Amino acid sequence: MTLRSAISAAAWETDAAARRLRYFWRELDRFQHLPAQVAKQKLARRLLAQLRYFGGRGDALLEWKESTSIKAPEDLWRIWPHLPILTKHDLQTRFRPEEMQRRFGLKGRASSTGGSTGEPTPYFHDREMLRATSAASRYCRMKMGWRPGMPTICIWGSERDIGKRLTLIGRVYSWLRNEHLVDGYSLDRSTVARVLRLVRRHPAVAIYGFSSMLEFVARQIVEDGDLPPAGRVRAAWNGGEMLFENQIELFRRAFGVPILNLYGGRELSAMAYQPREGAELTVLRPFLLVEIVRDDGTPARPGETGRLIWTSTVCRGTPFLRYDTGDVGCYSATGADESGIRSLKELQGRHAGLLKLPDSRIINNIYWNHLFKDFPEVQQFQVALVKGERVHLRLKGTGFKAESEARLRRLLMEFLGPTPVEISWVEKIPLTPQGKLVQVVREE
Repeated sequence: MTLRSAISAAAWETDAAARRLRYFWRELDRFQHLPAQVAKQKLARRLLAQLRYFGGRGDALLEWKESTSIKAPEDLWRIWPHLPILTKHDLQTRFRPEEMQRRFGLKGRASSTGGSTGEPTPYFHDREMLRATSAASRYCRMKMGWRPGMPTICIWGSERDIGKRLTLIGRVYSWLRNEHLVDGYSLDRSTVARVLRLVRRHPAVAIYGFSSMLEFVARQIVEDGDLPPAGRVRAAWNGGEMLFENQIELFRRAFGVPILNLYGGRELSAMAYQPREGAELTVLRPFLLVEIVRDDGTPARPGETGRLIWTSTVCRGTPFLRYDTGDVGCYSATGADESGIRSLKELQGRHAGLLKLPDSRIINNIYWNHLFKDFPEVQQFQVALVKGERVHLRLKGTGFKAESEARLRRLLMEFLGPTPVEISWVEKIPLTPQGKLVQVVREE
């Protein structure tokens, strides 16, 4: 182990103790092995506690208020399927972080996400939620082969967000975590070269990033025949996009290991993970409850594709009670029991992909999510590459003030260069037949 890895491992242990992460890890481990009836009872108690808290808050929905009269946790399951399903629109309009923080004296962190549907969505995590999400993220990494102190290559965005730079504290924290950020928004040979340098510098590393970014790097390495030494990459996982078999196989040819599937989002952090290749995605219960429903809100059957509805049993900031993330998927008969869905068989509708600009540069489409989450005026967006020559941004929202549009155009100029950009505000962006908002389209 290198000196930096040893320091990083010690820092992880200190941080884990400070945030009570091991407490959360033990809870996740124990819950997986509970008998179904016991797990169902424990989930009911946690859900009922959430309903009583949010039902007594000043911004409660009527149905939540009425549910506070329930006395026994087992009675919860009778009314649960009839509670409202929250959407991103509800979070955007009814549960604004700054208002909740002011009214209820919440302590924690406000943030926003673009999400898989391209709708910038604000949310608030209280302190206990922050601890739980930190624990869940690291728990998943360890289940997929990562170990504290292991150098980790992150092929993501340009220092996480657009037009920003890490603070000194952020850089120190990144160094202590032994995490190496590689710009994945603009992909070229320099991206691949940086990844290879990092892999060859360390005896063992982990790699994660958006599926399409990992695919791009792996394809270039295989085509060039410039393979890194065997055994250097010990673990790899994706994030933010769907994962396809051809991407897994290509990455294996380049680095000797498969990409495992980590499903999550900014609102709820890690939600489900794949412990080994070919396995279903284990849901992070009891922190989360997932339901899969049809368009009419009724439960989907095993193997039937439906909307993923998530409930946090931890968060006391934003009320993630039966929250529709905008994603779709299915579960198998063996992935559920009387306590609910334990694992996801398949995810759909999370593929961002790549976009080739007129100057032949390749960018990752998830760039747009990270861009627009910092513009609260934008509620929905769609990016169209028209005839391969120009970019047309269709925006739905309140409209820009002059300074906001100037800032957006400056960021676009820095990233897209001479590519012409047209911006228009629209009343509605058409959805696909599956009810998804396609973020990036190519039009002739």
